[in-house]
Amino acid sequence: MSTEIVPMEPRDLTEVLKDAPAGEWIALSRDKTCIVGHGASMEDAMKSAQESGEKKYTLFKMPMPNMGIAAPIKE
Repeated sequence: MSTEIVPMEPRDLTEVLKDAPAGEWIALSRDKTCIVGHGASMEDAMKSAQESGEKKYTLFKMPMPNMGIAAPIKE
């Protein structure tokens, strides 16, 4: 398995991720227009994406409800 790290430009994924399961790993299509897989672990999400026929996808983990994805600022 090879891993390619590609910098992403900021993009509003609100509509694409509106039904994504909280706390799960998500695999987005290469063009980032739809969820092609998800699972409790990164490996589960990768397997789910590959089973849907996707060869290249973006992985990330959804936050839990009412949890931010940024670190707190300490004063």
